[in-house]
Amino acid sequence: MRERGARCWRPPTVPAGAPVPGPLRPWLNEPGSLTRRLRHLAGEDFSVRVCTERWGRPWLDERRRLGLEPRRRAWLREVVLGCGQQPWIVARSVMPEPTLRGPLRRLRGLGPRPLGSVLFGHYAVVRGPIELARLDEGDALAARAAGFGGEPGEWARRSVFRIGGRPLLVTEVFLPSLLEACRRWP
Repeated sequence: MRERGARCWRPPTVPAGAPVPGPLRPWLNEPGSLTRRLRHLAGEDFSVRVCTERWGRPWLDERRRLGLEPRRRAWLREVVLGCGQQPWIVARSVMPEPTLRGPLRRLRGLGPRPLGSVLFGHYAVVRGPIELARLDEGDALAARAAGFGGEPGEWARRSVFRIGGRPLLVTEVFLPSLLEACRRWP
């Protein structure tokens, strides 16, 4: 397995060498619930497909962002969000073991429920700064997105959320099919 999720994470204000496509800008900069925005676009056809939910070791860039020691494990959840069978976003959540103690342990059993609907609906959540990356061919996130129509050069964003001071990292890769949907349904 690749050790790095993505290279070149940066704040949205730092240029990436290639411009962000216009219709994608509001999605990358969305400060609230991306789930709510996707539901608005997809309507009743909004879908969540769980790819994996398991204990594992986060990638190097994820461990650094969360301040985790190399051997610390976390609950890793990867899902595809979209419209019916059309994938729009590949999302990966990294929840360190200490974060999932007490009432937050229920985050391990979300199944097809989107994490965003739980985070933004049940808890006092503080979102850290959003970081952006343009994915390279060697990035593990690019490999994940390729299985759903993504290709190198896709845009991703991530941020650390804190619930009661406990961190979890959420990363989202925006697929070309979302841009196409945005152009059709502004």
